[in-house]
Amino acid sequence: MQFNFYLSKCMSVNENGITILNGNQKRNPQLDVVITIMGEASALAQNLKQVITSPIRFFQTDQKMYIKSEGKQCLGILKIGRKNLFHRDLNGVIKEIQPICVLDFYVHESVQRKGIGKELFEEMLRQEVLTPEKLAYDRPSPKLLGFLKKYYNLQNYIPQNNNYVIYSQYFDNKQTNIFQQQLTQQTHQQQQNPQLVNQQRVQQQQTPQKMDQLDHMMQQMSLESKQQYSQYQKSKGQPPWATDQKQYQNMYQTTTGLMSAQIHKK
Repeated sequence: MQFNFYLSKCMSVNENGITILNGNQKRNPQLDVVITIMGEASALAQNLKQVITSPIRFFQTDQKMYIKSEGKQCLGILKIGRKNLFHRDLNGVIKEIQPICVLDFYVHESVQRKGIGKELFEEMLRQEVLTPEKLAYDRPSPKLLGFLKKYYNLQNYIPQNNNYVIYSQYFDNKQTNIFQQQLTQQTHQQQQNPQLVNQQRVQQQQTPQKMDQLDHMMQQMSLESKQQYSQYQKSKGQPPWATDQKQYQNMYQTTTGLMSAQIHKK
């Protein structure tokens, strides 16, 4: 979608040409125009009865929007937000969940099938530290369902009255997915902060040296403890008078030596 101004003037764009908007940030007229036109185009492309993305529906909410732009062109938008949903399984059991949901996803017709949608989606996954099966999808279009099946092998779900699609994998392997999220977040932090990676490498290199030093110290302490214990056992095996006699003998030798030295001086 072509505009008569550079989109970077009304919103900050990261190194990937993607803007991340929060619903609680300040509005500006040009940004309102972008959201309005892209929201209307999205509703038209999906044959929706009403526009679901507009400045009024977005700002002052907890939603987030990812916008792909290039110069004066807006190539696509992806809007997400957390919702409180009720999900019914095959046994009729209803479970209440609060997933992050894909609320609107649109790539302009002029740049479709060029990887723009996947780029937007992947950026959102990285920023939110999520995997595709952990999302819910609000009234997904056939194109979006095909996209998720093609790139992420997602296709099994139970149709719901609220028209949200929640894949069966959402309820599986929760601990595994938590670990994957933490690993993804750690990898993202390392990519953003190379200095952190270098510090971790230095720590890993220093750890074996520190362990060797600690082992050497423990060996020395053990040897000293054995020697002290051996001396204690020897002294313990002698009768008390033997120790006293040795002390008196040392005192006698010392006193005799001092007296001899004084006589010699005289």
